[in-house]
Amino acid sequence: MNNKHFIQRGILLGLLLFLLSSALLYAEQIRRQFWVLDQQFATAFAEVGAMLTQNESILPLLNGDEDLAALRKKFPQIVTLQKTTGRALDAARVEPAEGEQYWLYNPWRQIRVLIDPQTVLHANPRFTHISLHLDGTPPVQSEAFWHWQRQFSQHTQPFTLAASAQPAWGQIPLLPFVLLFLGWAIVTAAAGAIVWQRTQRQHADHRARYYQHARLNTLGEITAGIVHEINQPLTAVQTWIQGAQRQLGQGNSEVVAQALGAALIQIQRINALLTRFREHVAQEEVTLREVDLAECWQHVGNLLEHERTAKHIRVTHDFAPDAKTIQADRLWLEQVLHNLLSNAIQAQQDRPAGWVHITSRAEGDRITLILTDGGPGFTPEALENAFMPFYSGRKEGIGLGMTLTESLLTRMNGTILLNNAPEGGAQITLQFARQGSRTHE
Repeated sequence: MNNKHFIQRGILLGLLLFLLSSALLYAEQIRRQFWVLDQQFATAFAEVGAMLTQNESILPLLNGDEDLAALRKKFPQIVTLQKTTGRALDAARVEPAEGEQYWLYNPWRQIRVLIDPQTVLHANPRFTHISLHLDGTPPVQSEAFWHWQRQFSQHTQPFTLAASAQPAWGQIPLLPFVLLFLGWAIVTAAAGAIVWQRTQRQHADHRARYYQHARLNTLGEITAGIVHEINQPLTAVQTWIQGAQRQLGQGNSEVVAQALGAALIQIQRINALLTRFREHVAQEEVTLREVDLAECWQHVGNLLEHERTAKHIRVTHDFAPDAKTIQADRLWLEQVLHNLLSNAIQAQQDRPAGWVHITSRAEGDRITLILTDGGPGFTPEALENAFMPFYSGRKEGIGLGMTLTESLLTRMNGTILLNNAPEGGAQITLQFARQGSRTHE
């Protein structure tokens, strides 16, 4: 083979390699466009989800007489606030309005608000089409190349977010192709090293963007979790203080002192909860210590004394002699048992008399706690979605209690399993390790 043929074949091989590499590089640029849009869709979904959560949180607090201008400074998605008359309690909570706007009703207070989600949706101009749909069947933009669709889990606002976009076929930078051509002309090995380094950088960028996005979502869930967890002790403080005021008017100073002492305990509990939330966010090291189950369960029962006595709930326990203590964080264990006992009480609020019973037993290197109640038990939907953020079987629930419970148990090296007892009612199984250790989130 002469030099001319060798050069020709070398040029042909180099050209074929360049064309193949160029095609792959072009496809990668288009793929990067897709992932950028996919991240933007995920961000838009999180922002709209935060707006929907705001709507469900603020609506129960409105009475229809608020200053609309002042309200819109904090919640710009609220367009109009109106009072209603004779709205049935089981009527639809959401009704479509003009364009993408919709009415959100509170039949208990006979008010409704007009919500405009465009302030969030139009912040993403790179999409050919992005919209929010109530019926769950958004129209497909057939002329678009990419499509996204995802449904929200809010009970009163079961919307579907849909978007579509076109690749920017002609807006691809030319410099990588020139560099690629020079790389194949100089040496194939050097080009391979450049491609490898480029891939590594891309993976690092993708991981960084995903981590940042996950942190933003977690921050929203933790904020809502704080509101959820301090709501019950705040309600108890209000109840005790109101009772103290009534007893003070009747001259029962001893009862007043007891009520104020109970309120102080609840305030101290709020302080401890906020401290633990700070540790949870900061990912601080946690040391598990031996906790007496009987004392912990008694303390939780005292914290919920008003709720269980008002609903005639009998609370009992049977801790095995070799399973009376476990390795845990005391406050976190109290919070877990508090959430489970509160849920059991709420599940039996419509019954003339109810009960909650907890047992313990040792199984090898684990301690097992089983909590049962006399309620209706878990629905199939609840068994599947109980630990999903913002899922709740009650209309008034925020849906973060079980999510936080699972998170706390995980940090204490524990597990939780939901089931229904054969004789009826809920059955919740918790497992903890016998030996203490340091844990990290």
